[in-house]
Amino acid sequence: MKIRKSLAVLGASATLALGFGGAMAPAAQADVPRWGGHAAYSATSLNTGAVQHGIARRSLSTADELPPAASASLRCWNPSLSGRSFAVSCSGSRYYVYTDCTNDRRYVVGPLAGAKRVRITCPVGSQAMDGGAWGR
Repeated sequence: MKIRKSLAVLGASATLALGFGGAMAPAAQADVPRWGGHAAYSATSLNTGAVQHGIARRSLSTADELPPAASASLRCWNPSLSGRSFAVSCSGSRYYVYTDCTNDRRYVVGPLAGAKRVRITCPVGSQAMDGGAWGR
């Protein structure tokens, strides 16, 4: 009889513990945002190695900032698209670098001047799809 009572108490305790844990797990997951944070950037001077870090400006939509025709004075090379990041090296007197992310947003850095390697990293939960630069 004592064994039966002990097993019943143990079973009830286990049921309560598992039930409570199961009820808490979904609530903890509900706070995780689908798209998190901001898009970060780094711009490294190809002449001095100096690095600027910051938050890329979010465009209202990709249609808001269609790049104008490229100017003869802006040169860009070695574009790279990898996971959340788009990177490109550019040299010009006043230019902007952008990337389009899978969260349907365009992120823009600039105006920049000189020769720089610019990397824009999309927010957590999104990937870089495309990118480029415009200016002079």
